Amino acid sequence: MEPPIATERVFATTELLEHILSFLLEDLCRIQYDEDPRSVRTYANNDTLLHLLRCSEVNRTWSQCIHGSSHLRRALYLHPEQTLGRTWDLFAVSPEGNATPTSCPAPVLNPMIQTLFKTYHFRYWHLRPEVSGGRHCAYLIITRRDLPDITTRSQTSRGRTTSRMFLSQPPCTVLEARIWEDRDETRDYVGRTAVLKEPWISCEEGLTLGHVHEGVRRMFGEYPDVAAIKLMTV
Repeated sequence: MEPPIATERVFATTELLEHILSFLLEDLCRIQYDEDPRSVRTYANNDTLLHLLRCSEVNRTWSQCIHGSSHLRRALYLHPEQTLGRTWDLFAVSPEGNATPTSCPAPVLNPMIQTLFKTYHFRYWHLRPEVSGGRHCAYLIITRRDLPDITTRSQTSRGRTTSRMFLSQPPCTVLEARIWEDRDETRDYVGRTAVLKEPWISCEEGLTLGHVHEGVRRMFGEYPDVAAIKLMTV
């Protein structure tokens, strides 16, 4: 058996492989708060993360390196990031109870969800502070027509990984669901569902796409007449 060549020895060393793969992250673009989720930069960031995700499929060594690295897992939205200096709060409250506008930027929305699930329209909703409760607000819309595709994706290896990804960094922890559909207000909708009785999807560790899909499946199952659901961070 021939001895491994130099590159094989490098790739077999977890620390060196992690360092090499981390250079892929230098291609990530800075996304603006009001960035259109269809922008070139959003798509470029999706491509970078997809490339890193594909690297985990090279062999077991690469997979163990990526999924064992907190740094790479945070970049892939698979591990919570709390050190970005970003916050969902628009105001900082002092011990005396005084609220002042925070200088911290908003969380980063997951570009893979924005790009791979275009029909969700995942983006920020620029509400007035008194309407949003003093917090940044992001939303996504999922329709009943999306359910078959959700099931199909969840059966693939990459689909299962995507399901474990957080919606944002740092992660949001609560979503409120509302019925989202155009209705003719001149017609009588007797018997139609007007509100969802249990509209919350939550997880203290952070909401993943899998949590969202599980929640909307439950809601669509409970309310057969609901065609679309809008989910908002709170």
